[in-house]
Amino acid sequence: MTVLRNMTIRHKLTLIIMLTCISALLLAGIVLVVWGQVTFRRNMVRQLSIQAQMTAENCKAALAFEDATDAEETLKALSAEPSIIFAQVNTKSGEHFANYYRDGIDTKFHITHQNKGHRFSGGMLTVFSGIVLDGELLGTVCLRSDLKPLYEMLSRNTTIIAAVILIASLVAYLVSSVVQNVISGPILNLAEAAGKVSEQKDYSVRVQRESNDEVGLLITAFNGMLEQIQRHQVALVEANEQLEERVHKRTSQLEDTHKKLLEASRQAGMAEVATDVLHNVGNVLNSVNVAATLIQEKVSRSEVANLQKVTEIIKENSGNLGTFFTHDKRGMHVPSFLTEVSDALAKEQSDTIDKLRKLSENVEHIKEIVKMQQSYAKTSEVEVDTSIAELVENAIQINSAAIGRHGIHLFRDFDDDIGLVKTDKQKVLQILVNLINNAKYAMDKNKAGRKELIIRLHKTDDRRLQVEVTDNGIGISQENLAKIFTHGFTTKKDGHGFGLHSGALAARELGGSLIVRSDGEGKGATFILELPFKPVEVAQ
Repeated sequence: MTVLRNMTIRHKLTLIIMLTCISALLLAGIVLVVWGQVTFRRNMVRQLSIQAQMTAENCKAALAFEDATDAEETLKALSAEPSIIFAQVNTKSGEHFANYYRDGIDTKFHITHQNKGHRFSGGMLTVFSGIVLDGELLGTVCLRSDLKPLYEMLSRNTTIIAAVILIASLVAYLVSSVVQNVISGPILNLAEAAGKVSEQKDYSVRVQRESNDEVGLLITAFNGMLEQIQRHQVALVEANEQLEERVHKRTSQLEDTHKKLLEASRQAGMAEVATDVLHNVGNVLNSVNVAATLIQEKVSRSEVANLQKVTEIIKENSGNLGTFFTHDKRGMHVPSFLTEVSDALAKEQSDTIDKLRKLSENVEHIKEIVKMQQSYAKTSEVEVDTSIAELVENAIQINSAAIGRHGIHLFRDFDDDIGLVKTDKQKVLQILVNLINNAKYAMDKNKAGRKELIIRLHKTDDRRLQVEVTDNGIGISQENLAKIFTHGFTTKKDGHGFGLHSGALAARELGGSLIVRSDGEGKGATFILELPFKPVEVAQ
């Protein structure tokens, strides 16, 4: 079929005409051969049956007088018919009486006789005829003929039909070669014009219409299409000139918009860091408030008030203290009471000092977070000598209250040979704070099992380093992995979709990348921040 599709239309038309003629002649020839075969077989049966009946008539006397020699002499007369290869006469009881074999036949035939009828088998025709005398069946005659005349007739007819088909094919080819030009000529002209238009882009080409048939309508439609394309091309050139000017203006506008979006994303990231800072400060302030309340309650329930009452009673009996302590029931209880109050005040003092120490630590924590955020804000957009390990610890410190409150087990795995590198501390902190906060959120949503957060810091080679934040939280579906860094995409109920997007942009600005891996929902996730390794040269 591929060869037929790739043929030229001229050859296709010629082939179609020839195949039509040959198919029609071949079908007619087959019908004639089949009909000739059926007719010839019928004629053979009729002729051989007549021959059998004549032989039966001639053998009546021989069979009646049981003269086998006369019967065989009668059968020898069949040699005049070369197609008969075997003849046999049997008695009515089926016993062999006489037979005849054509010269050159060595095969002995054993035939089951029947009174009448015929059959084709083994490439031969066998005919039976009864020998009847005065209404009484004396025996049967069997004649067997080969089918050589039938085969000769079939061969002759097939040769004639093949010759007719060959001559008709030649005539069909000559006629089709002339007739097909009426159809293929205009189509070839149309194809030539289409090729010229395709190669030279010359839409002014037109094809001359030569007929009013379907090909003529196709040529008219083709010319109309070229005319429309020519008009559209002129309009397109004009529109293209105007479009270039508009594109130039839009490009300038898009560049400005892109810069604004980058700045907005950066500000959103900084705002998210500030939000986390304030959230952590708020958690610490809650601890401060709880500690102050406990101290206040402890002081209000202090044993000092009872001690003051005892002091007033002692003052009232200052003139006779000896009698008061030895004979007065109240005075006798004063020493044991003072002992109990002393122990309670000592314990109260220790507890209050411990709470004040924790209160002081929380206040120092707040001061450190604020101081750290102020220092990063001053170094934004500037590459300074930085310890990535220290940045990771600062990001952990900002999220420490939430990590502790949610019962998260934190593990660190830092390479010791990284040292100081040059980078933008604010952008790196922005990314790390967001990644740790997201990991906390993912593990908080996964209620089952122990919550584990692993942070790794290592070099991949002499030019790159990576910070990996791995959690065993709710994981990320394959569908969401493809759009996790898209602006506005978030799975948080109250999220805005800026954090990871701004983090990816910041990583790109730093010359690195931010990628994510997850085996699916419920299987945790790993975010990898890759940064260029720019070690600080130490002066010798």
